[in-house]
Amino acid sequence: MRTPEATFEDLGYGNVSELMQLLEEVRKLLEAYARSILDSGS
Repeated sequence: MRTPEATFEDLGYGNVSELMQLLEEVRKLLEAYARSILDSGS
Protein backbone atom coordinates (compact mmCIF):
# COMPACT_ATOMS: atom_id res chain seq x y z
CA MET A 1 0.00 0.00 0.00
CA ARG A 2 1.31 3.44 -0.87
CA THR A 3 1.56 6.04 1.85
CA PRO A 4 0.57 9.71 1.39
CA GLU A 5 4.23 10.62 1.92
CA ALA A 6 5.31 8.54 -1.07
CA THR A 7 2.65 10.16 -3.22
CA PHE A 8 3.76 13.68 -2.30
CA GLU A 9 7.41 12.75 -2.82
CA ASP A 10 6.53 11.39 -6.26
CA LEU A 11 5.10 14.82 -7.09
CA GLY A 12 8.39 16.48 -6.14
CA TYR A 13 7.33 17.91 -2.77
CA GLY A 14 10.12 16.13 -0.92
CA ASN A 15 9.75 14.52 2.48
CA VAL A 16 6.47 15.57 4.05
CA SER A 17 6.46 13.16 7.00
CA GLU A 18 6.87 16.02 9.50
CA LEU A 19 3.93 17.85 7.94
CA MET A 20 1.81 14.70 8.06
CA GLN A 21 2.65 14.30 11.77
CA LEU A 22 1.60 17.90 12.44
CA LEU A 23 -1.64 17.40 10.55
CA GLU A 24 -2.35 14.30 12.63
CA GLU A 25 -1.84 16.34 15.82
CA VAL A 26 -4.21 19.05 14.53
CA ARG A 27 -6.79 16.37 13.72
CA LYS A 28 -6.58 15.02 17.27
CA LEU A 29 -6.93 18.51 18.77
CA LEU A 30 -9.93 19.32 16.60
CA GLU A 31 -11.62 16.04 17.51
CA ALA A 32 -11.06 16.71 21.22
CA TYR A 33 -12.39 20.25 20.85
CA ALA A 34 -15.49 19.09 19.00
CA ARG A 35 -16.06 16.36 21.58
CA SER A 36 -15.82 18.88 24.44
CA ILE A 37 -18.35 21.17 22.75
CA LEU A 38 -20.78 18.31 22.18
CA ASP A 39 -20.34 17.01 25.73
CA SER A 40 -20.95 20.46 27.26
CA GLY A 41 -24.59 20.42 26.19
CA SER A 42 -24.40 23.83 24.54
